[in-house]
Amino acid sequence: PVFVQAYVQRENINNLIRQAGAAGPIDLLSIDIDGNDYWIWEALEAVDPRVVIIETHVEFGLRSIVVPYDKDYCYPGKHPDYHGASPVAMAKLAARKGYRLVGANQYGFNTIYVKNGVGDLAVPAVSVESVLAHSRNQERQKLFEPIKDWKYITV
Repeated sequence: PVFVQAYVQRENINNLIRQAGAAGPIDLLSIDIDGNDYWIWEALEAVDPRVVIIETHVEFGLRSIVVPYDKDYCYPGKHPDYHGASPVAMAKLAARKGYRLVGANQYGFNTIYVKNGVGDLAVPAVSVESVLAHSRNQERQKLFEPIKDWKYITV
């Protein structure tokens, strides 16, 4: 593998990946950068993963929202819970890119998508509600209250 140290932005993600020698089909892509995950995946064209694992923000619950893109974002930003995208918004992006939601980690914030046409019968789609089913998420969603009126993009 080639390691590249860089500040990842949607403006440079494809060049960074190509400079590291990757392009085209890959088996697995994991995105967990505490903030612009949605925007990075949306911009990604250099590779074509079969499976994507990506962090979402369960605190946003079933709202279809994304925090606006900020190329200079660095966690925790203006508020530790004001970043990222809801699981619903991420599932919609995945569908536009040709993927289906197939699961998540126990708490539902690391969602897993498989490219349509790959293992369709063996790995069926699941609902966003099912990945948010853990009782912990009811408490986590209360953290949205102080930032509910901040600026979001509805997708």
